[in-house]
Amino acid sequence: MPKARRRLVYLTDIDGLRALAVLAVVLFHLQIPGFTGGFVGVDIFFVVSGFLISGLIRDQIETDSFNFSAFYLRRVNRLLPAVLATVVMTTIVASFVVQPDAFGALALSAAAGVLSAANILFYFESGYWDASAELKPLLHLWSLGVEEQFYLFWPAFIVFLTTARPRVYRWGLVAVLLMSLAICIGYTEIDSTASFYLLPFRIWQFALGAIALEIWRNDFLTEFSRQVLRSFGLALCGISIVVFSEDTLFPGWPALIPSTGAALVLISAHETSGSIWLSNTLARKLGQLSYSLYLVHWPPIVLYRHYSLTDLTPGVTVALAAIMLVLTLLLYYGVEKKFYRRGHYANKSWRGLAGYTLGSSMLLAVLLFGVSQDPDRFISREVLLSAEAIQSYQSRRFDLTRKACRIDQLGARERCPMPETGAVLFLGNSHEVDGYNMVAGALGNSRHRPLVVFGSTNGCRNLSVERNWIHSEEPACQLRISALRNSLEHVDWHTVIYSARRPYGGNKEPLVTTLETIHRQQPDADIVVIEDYLSTQRACASLINEFESTKACAKLRHLSGLPGLIEEPAPFEGRVAAITDYKVSKVALLCGENLPESCPTQTPSGHPMSMDEHHLTREFAQWTGEQLAEKNPVWLQALRYRLE
Repeated sequence: MPKARRRLVYLTDIDGLRALAVLAVVLFHLQIPGFTGGFVGVDIFFVVSGFLISGLIRDQIETDSFNFSAFYLRRVNRLLPAVLATVVMTTIVASFVVQPDAFGALALSAAAGVLSAANILFYFESGYWDASAELKPLLHLWSLGVEEQFYLFWPAFIVFLTTARPRVYRWGLVAVLLMSLAICIGYTEIDSTASFYLLPFRIWQFALGAIALEIWRNDFLTEFSRQVLRSFGLALCGISIVVFSEDTLFPGWPALIPSTGAALVLISAHETSGSIWLSNTLARKLGQLSYSLYLVHWPPIVLYRHYSLTDLTPGVTVALAAIMLVLTLLLYYGVEKKFYRRGHYANKSWRGLAGYTLGSSMLLAVLLFGVSQDPDRFISREVLLSAEAIQSYQSRRFDLTRKACRIDQLGARERCPMPETGAVLFLGNSHEVDGYNMVAGALGNSRHRPLVVFGSTNGCRNLSVERNWIHSEEPACQLRISALRNSLEHVDWHTVIYSARRPYGGNKEPLVTTLETIHRQQPDADIVVIEDYLSTQRACASLINEFESTKACAKLRHLSGLPGLIEEPAPFEGRVAAITDYKVSKVALLCGENLPESCPTQTPSGHPMSMDEHHLTREFAQWTGEQLAEKNPVWLQALRYRLE
């Protein structure tokens, strides 16, 4: 007589695994050292969901008790009330701290979150690591979108497969896993944003959970083998959390490590012999609170950034953690637990849920409409910038270029291989960084793009011209100059982006001469010039603080430079124009006809344009790039095509 297959019961290790996953995500978002890969907690959740949902459906099918309507009612009661509560409370608080221009995006993300489509919205908006991501209060709802879309079709898939033989069911799961994993790994190299956000690239993780369930149901493991598998699985999860970072090309094949680790823990789970690490009282309780904690942990972090315009400090981190704990308990006991229990047992919950949903949605709509009708609510509280905020902006300006490939690193570092096809070179003075941030914002999260910086800000001072080339007396700078010259023999630069303050005036002879030399040696390379933006007579930050308004940086009396308005000698304009294929004017891109008053001096999220007299903040530069992508899609599409 064949051995009876186990049915899904309460497994303490699963709550412990949920606790590990949510702690990893929370500590990652709080920027706690040692948790740079904490984002893999979401991947662990996906595997756990595949395990539990498949088990629930399989057990009910085998007892002839499965009902599609009851299944979806249970899922709705489990997920929607807490999401609605989170969205409403986030919007209420945001109405006091978020700039008016950002409310359109907030309203759209709120609607997408409630309609289980947040992942699709955020895929089209930006990448997970973009600067704008850290200012989206509901960004974390993307994972709920993936899960809810999975719930829509997975029951029908299982019902269909279980009408055949058990072997067909198992091989069907394997086929789904392999196909989804293959396109996930392959497409991550092409568009990591799509593979990160969209269900077809993630379904393999749910299928992995379902396969883990089938292995678990056979119950063939000994106590020793369970302990070995559990320990190995936890090690894989822990390694991913500690070792991975924002530089990891994700999901792709690296997602296999935490996902496999979670699957091994699930396979080794047992009704009576749970792990001391996963089955203790604290881990179990945190696992039960994991959904509420996940929902409430991200909005306070983002709303603090909107209010302060600074990064997290240790004191702020502790305060935010305390706020998260309080909100978690309120959401769990006040909403999640109440609706889930009632929804599972009473058909009348349809009416209760409908009333709650309608009431919450109306409140949200009224709130968003009211806020949108009061665009001047922040006039009396303009952003003032502390010394800490100024220093933070100055540091963050280099966040992207620190991770970029520098010209002298090509072929010498694993993350900077010699480009097999054309690449983009950034050249300029200290505004080279602004150009890079701007183009990075325009391209979005295309991690495959070979963008290379010369690195003018790294000690390249007092440049001169020798034999139609840049020359520097400083050894480090001269090393990069030599690397640039050598690259012309090995790299087909298809685009050279020249970004400088007053690119046609001042002492630009070395840069202009270098551009001309590059153009002669590689005539097919496109030369792109990014012109400067507003330049103030003294630091924009001091003007903001003195006049208590970001608009002070756009007053004519405070400006020292504005292309097209303040005339200045431009001895190199003709030489640069002769080799330029495309010119980007920030003033023409952002400003209207009423110069300079119409020029924006902050992003819609409240980030100022600059901290000093003329260098853009990273956030403002990236936002400018987003405007470039929107208003000049043809050039950007061509650039993306040539980069891929």
